[in-house]
Amino acid sequence: MKVRAILTAVGLVAAVMAGAACGGGEEAASTATTQPQAATPSGPVNISFWHVATGAVQDTLTRLTDDFNASQDRITVSLVFQGTYDDNMNKILASLGSGDLPALAQLDDPKTQLVADSGAVLPVQDFIDAEGYDLSDFLPQALGYYRVDGRLLGMPFNVTNPVLYYNKKAFEKAGLDPQQPPRTLDEVREYSQKIVDAGVAPHGIALDINPWYFEQMLAKAGAEFLNNGNGRQARTTEATFDGEEGLAIFTWWKEMVDSGLVFNVGRNPTGADQILAIASQQAEMTIGSVSALRTVVNLLQSGQYPDIELGVGALPGLAGGTGGVVVSGGAVYIMASRPPEEQQAAWEYIKFLSSAEIQAEWFSYIPTRTSSLNLPAAQDVVAQYPQFQVAVDQLAASPSTAAAAGPLLGPYAQVRAAIASAIEEMLLTGKDPAAALAGAASQASEAIQSYNSRVE
Repeated sequence: MKVRAILTAVGLVAAVMAGAACGGGEEAASTATTQPQAATPSGPVNISFWHVATGAVQDTLTRLTDDFNASQDRITVSLVFQGTYDDNMNKILASLGSGDLPALAQLDDPKTQLVADSGAVLPVQDFIDAEGYDLSDFLPQALGYYRVDGRLLGMPFNVTNPVLYYNKKAFEKAGLDPQQPPRTLDEVREYSQKIVDAGVAPHGIALDINPWYFEQMLAKAGAEFLNNGNGRQARTTEATFDGEEGLAIFTWWKEMVDSGLVFNVGRNPTGADQILAIASQQAEMTIGSVSALRTVVNLLQSGQYPDIELGVGALPGLAGGTGGVVVSGGAVYIMASRPPEEQQAAWEYIKFLSSAEIQAEWFSYIPTRTSSLNLPAAQDVVAQYPQFQVAVDQLAASPSTAAAAGPLLGPYAQVRAAIASAIEEMLLTGKDPAAALAGAASQASEAIQSYNSRVE
């Protein structure tokens, strides 16, 4: 990789941007705009990036940042690990009064509305507009998720989506085509029954109690999670996920568990238990993030599990669904309280991270640039891990609809907690799916209205 050539391509401009806080919501508040101001830093600009990368991903981020710092003498980026996304957000909110904030922060997709309402960030759209920065090569689905009131709030950075992991060898033993994973929830039921009937495994699929699955399946059905266009036409006021499609998903889930076709992992804070269910062959399918694909492949194809050959399929959904998967992962934000020269330096670093070459190297996640997939670094990844192509293709195929854009709401954590509790009650206590779903929607609407009353 020729880092200097990349930096020359993205440019180091002399103009700096004036800071301005961003408002929240689609209707009740809108993002502010700024005008470029000229400024000449007295020396190199040092900025901090609060991130949440761990393991091999952290190693990659460190290497890329070292390359950036070594390639020029005007900007130095220091990486500061902050734990989880929640830890990072909580520290940012706690530091708003003191001003002890970084120039950049990495935050996950559910926090988009909360970030907008916090006033903590300067929209990257301001820099895009001032510079005429070209977004035509970016994945439109990734940009669409992080737009608030039509303006890009943060730059999508680590993009992921859910896929179906399955054991090809188990499919063969059950008389199933290992090259044809189930596409619908009905087919998941059919395949699971054949796996169990053939004595291949005691369960067909392992699922943990994860509201993310429900959100994604609902989006794939083409149904909106919230009113007001999923909170993107105007600030949402109530949940709408308890409609026909939501009930069909809940009912399928309960019937699968009741019939023994699902291995219920339960709460799964590590995100690993459903994968381990395949490793132990308690089940032969599961759903998980494609960002874990390298780890899953390396684990299950390590030679320790000779009866497993990993396959990856698109996320199964309701038959006849007209939607697509929602962008998940995180974005990089520029803090509004930092001096203009730090904000401009942060923008230059964001452009570096967003370049086609760097996104090709960052391919534990789906590249945000479509041209990245044509570069040798990305092609090498797909050659080694061809399963990635499934996730790339299904995200690219997601339509430009409110359902596929994903929900935009402030109290995302509370809403997900309500759904998780409803799923748990339904599966463990036998609560009727309709009653469980309606209760979750009611709690979610109350949380949304309470949140809105505090920020409007």
